[in-house]
Formats: sequence, C-alpha cells, structure tokens
Amino acid sequence: MSEEILCTIAFTMLPGFNERQRKNIFENYGSALAIYKQREKKNEAFGSINLVQKNILLGPWPLKEASSELNFIIKHNIQCISLKDSRYPNRLLHCEDAPTLLYVKGNENFNLPYLISIVGTRQHTVQVNRIIKELMEGLTHLNMGIISGMALGVDAIAHQTALNYKIPTWGVLAHGLDQMYPMEHRKLAIELMQNGGLITESRKESIILPYCFPKRNRIVAGISDATIVVETALKGGSMITANLAFDYNREVFAVPGKIHDSKSKGCLALIKRNKAHLYHDAENLLEALAWPMAEKNSPPKELALTFSPEIKTVLAYIEAHGPIHRELIANELKINASKLSNLLLSLEMNGEIQLLAGNRYAIR
Repeated sequence: MSEEILCTIAFTMLPGFNERQRKNIFENYGSALAIYKQREKKNEAFGSINLVQKNILLGPWPLKEASSELNFIIKHNIQCISLKDSRYPNRLLHCEDAPTLLYVKGNENFNLPYLISIVGTRQHTVQVNRIIKELMEGLTHLNMGIISGMALGVDAIAHQTALNYKIPTWGVLAHGLDQMYPMEHRKLAIELMQNGGLITESRKESIILPYCFPKRNRIVAGISDATIVVETALKGGSMITANLAFDYNREVFAVPGKIHDSKSKGCLALIKRNKAHLYHDAENLLEALAWPMAEKNSPPKELALTFSPEIKTVLAYIEAHGPIHRELIANELKINASKLSNLLLSLEMNGEIQLLAGNRYAIR
C-alpha cells in the first residue's frame, strides 16, 4: 500500500469535518498526500479554509492509528477505494456527502450498467419473498447488481434472492469489516463475497451507534440508479434511505399495500407525496427507468440454488400436506428439529414456502 493510502486513512480520522467538507477539501487538493504536504507551507497553507479546520490540518495527523488500520486491511485483503480511484462507485461520486474512502471486501466491480437498492422493514409480511423473487426474475436479462444494508428482514431477502439468481449483490455496513451485525448474517456475508461483497466507510473496532445507520443509508441511496422500498412503517431506516435517494435525484419506487397495515404506511406516504413511483412489477420498473425489456419468449434464469434430496423431500411433503406444523413434518420425515429448521429456512428464503400462524408451513 502506498503513502497515499496511509494519508487518506489518516485524513478520514481527523476530527472537525463533516463529509461534505472533507470531500471538498480532498477534491480541491487532489489527494490526501497533497493535503498532508501542504503542511510544509505552514501559515501560508489552506488559505480558503476556516481557522479552526486549518489548525486541525496543520496539527498532528493520526498516522500511527492509520498505520494500524493499514496493517489490518493488508492482512485481510481489503480494498481501500478513495474518491480519486477509478473503482470508486461512479454514481456515489456525484453525491455531495460521498465518503472520502470506502473499504471493500470481495468484488469491487460495482460500476455495473444497472444498480438497484432494495430496502424495507425487518418485520415484513409473507408477500415480501414473492415480490422480491418476481422482481429478480424480471431483471435477470440485465447486467446489473443489487444493493442493500445487510439488515434482518427485507435486506436479507434481497441479498439472498440475488445470490439465488446469480445477480451480484453488495451489502453496505454500518460498522467496520472486523465484525458483523447482526451476527446471524455471518454466513450471508461470506456468500456475498463470492458474488458481490461488503462495503463500508467505517474502520475496524468502530462502535455501532444509532447515527451510523443513517450514514450507511446514504451510501445505499447514492450508490444505485434507483431504490425500491418494499415495506416500511412511517419512520425508520427505509424511509431515511428513500428520502435520501429522492434528494440525490434517484428514482424511488414503493410497493403499495393494505391502507391499514402499518408495514405499508411508509410506502403509501412516499407515493402520496410524489416521492416514489408506485411499484407493480419488474416490467413497470423497467418501463419507468427506460431500461431494456426482457425478450417475451426468453425464460428466466434457473435458480442458482440446487436443492438437495432432503430439501426436495420436505418441499414435496409440504406441497402434499400443507399447511402443516413443523413438528408433524419432523415426525413424519424423521428429521431432527435443528436440521429441519435449516431446510425450512432455505425453502423460505428461496420463496418456495411461507410460514403461517402457528408454525405451519405452506407452498407459496
């Protein structure tokens, strides 16, 4: 790694700057190394910057801490991508508060012709799996990628479904790459790095505080061409992402739902305020974005997921006897509870079955 990367990491550690100010300074001087070398001019340096920030830039830089971060990213094969790097997300580059530096684990080829962010509530309804599955089926003809925030619920379904259809997908994290939140997504994170990856602006050992999630959401909103809100209440991270996308002049789509369902109120509000198009299906999305339509006679790609004989047996049994309680499935097929939970989760995440009230499963 070069001296430039070391200085860039140190520059992002300096206090007293918001992301807009940091980006402006970085772009004005062309690189963090150039900013650091300005210090040699002492009082003549940074003439256009206010006195407080000028003194910060002229003061000690946290090079020791930056070196520790640098050693970590080298050890774990993490890519550092700054604003001046050709690999930097080209859509995000135009956002005035874009991060000066991104840490990427996995595939950094996210400047695909088409990128969509999918967000929504953690406590979603059963229709979400079907909506996202049908969306992916309608977009597989495009050279595209899927962005989301690695949260429980809609985010996880979006990532997993993209993987099932061999669509590259990137998870944007609200913390450093030395941890995973939520813990349940460690396996999903590993899978993402095989066909996509993880993106964050946070360093190792960063503390996950409430403000980290809105910061993460601005990347989700800015990195893509359009954001689709599947389900959301009136307040929450998905609404923050949708409003940020709207402010960035991105297209926003919202899936309508029942007018009295709290999980649909956010989507309905976005449509009512003319901040989002009403999302109906993939064809409607492609038409609104003026993206190429799929050929009418071309079948969708087959799912990447190959079902094992055990999963096929469980699926066939639910199809024949559902809705059926999971204990009855376990007893009849003689599968232990832990293993059955994994099989059912795979089928549910793939949109083949749905969980009903009373721990009963049915074909979707």
